Amino acid sequence: MRKITFVTLALAGSAALVGATTLPAFAADTTATVEVSGGLVSIAAPATIAFTTVAPGAPSTATLAGVVVTDARAGVEGWVANVTLADFTGTDTADTIPAAGATYTAGTAVVVGTATVAPSAAGDPAATLPVQTATAVTGNNTATWSATLSVPVPTDALSDTFTAVLTHSVV
Repeated sequence: MRKITFVTLALAGSAALVGATTLPAFAADTTATVEVSGGLVSIAAPATIAFTTVAPGAPSTATLAGVVVTDARAGVEGWVANVTLADFTGTDTADTIPAAGATYTAGTAVVVGTATVAPSAAGDPAATLPVQTATAVTGNNTATWSATLSVPVPTDALSDTFTAVLTHSVV
């Protein structure tokens, strides 16, 4: 009899544990949604650069440090950074130095985040010139690079200070 009582108690205890862990008779599910919004892609560059002083017929060069693309779109789309250089206009004369023939050479970008960023071949920025391309993008990223800009000064250039606008853009 003792064996039957022990078995009965064991079965009763097991039934109590199973009853305590069963799900309620009624349940309701709620779908929870989180929306992640993407930001913008933008570019920043130094406000001014200074070229070397040269005689007519020599190239003038400048280093542009700290061009930064910030991609806060939280996506997977790549981007392309471009530059365009306008003609240089003299301050005291009506003389110009054409942008055609200038060379923009982008350095290797330092990337934070997940993206493969590669510089394009050096080229003439008198027309829109792609200078960096980002591929294999996942989420937000930034890319920072320096560049060298070289401008051939014509042999008939007048003595003056010449100014031009170098425009950086990103698409």
